Amino acid sequence: MKASAILTADIELRAYAPLCRTDDHWKTQERKIKWLRELQEKHDNCPILDAGDLFDKKYKVNPSHELLGWAIENLPRPFYTVPGNHDLPGKSIENYQNSAMAVLERAGIVTSINFHKFDRNILLNYQKCNIANLALIPWGVGIKPDLPANWDKGINIALVHAMVYKDSPPFPGCEGYSAKELMNLLPDFDLIVSGHNHQTFTHKIGNRILVNPGSLMRNDADQIDHKPSVFLWFAETNEIEQVFVPIRKGVISREHIEEVYARETRLDAFVEKLGDTVEHGIDFLKNLETATDNKEIPQPVKDKVWGYVEQK
Repeated sequence: MKASAILTADIELRAYAPLCRTDDHWKTQERKIKWLRELQEKHDNCPILDAGDLFDKKYKVNPSHELLGWAIENLPRPFYTVPGNHDLPGKSIENYQNSAMAVLERAGIVTSINFHKFDRNILLNYQKCNIANLALIPWGVGIKPDLPANWDKGINIALVHAMVYKDSPPFPGCEGYSAKELMNLLPDFDLIVSGHNHQTFTHKIGNRILVNPGSLMRNDADQIDHKPSVFLWFAETNEIEQVFVPIRKGVISREHIEEVYARETRLDAFVEKLGDTVEHGIDFLKNLETATDNKEIPQPVKDKVWGYVEQK
């Protein structure tokens, strides 16, 4: 049975290799996108529905020209997407026109929030794809549940880029929505595809479904056990099927994290030794202040030393 669409999110194309990867990142990225194109072809070129963070710009203002050119040549199409926080300069929807995603839209590579007609005061930008009514909810605009009065009846899909989690917040102070909360905020939508949270999960309420595909690439050391996947979506039944992305074992390393831990451990030992071998007093503190003014001493060392002194 042919799928009506392929659901994905957090592809995070990048021109630099993540610290945790030990393989050739460019070639790995190429294989993943090629696999996605071939899966699309297998299902009669059905649309890709992507929930944002198409690019990664953690350390750069915008993707390089090389990466943008590569995306123009290699991204599957039709490809519907929504701007995520990494896609937006300054993480603001008001800067969309300066984004690489806007360039792809103008070039006809992707369909997003409509570069020429986007009004920053409109929280939901509605479009028609060839299978359903499609609502795009970019990063940072909040959730607005109402549908336009002139929308035709049919299947309603929302692509949302926001922190969405299965049941409970993944970390203290997390601002976002549980899957149930988001579905209750968007009651008119049959399918909700969410991005930003790199974990993979689904949630159903009646015959409605939310899919958080998770990241397509493993770009962080804590994803060593992550199994990237996409979901096939079948419009007639509003059902999904998970398809795992081919991956190679042994290409994710925690060595850089372990090196930091080892350095911190040595630093702690040094500070403890310092505390055992010196006597606190005015002269000591003055001498320590003079010593730590040395610009060659790394700031973390200074912070550790003074932190220990303040505890005494």
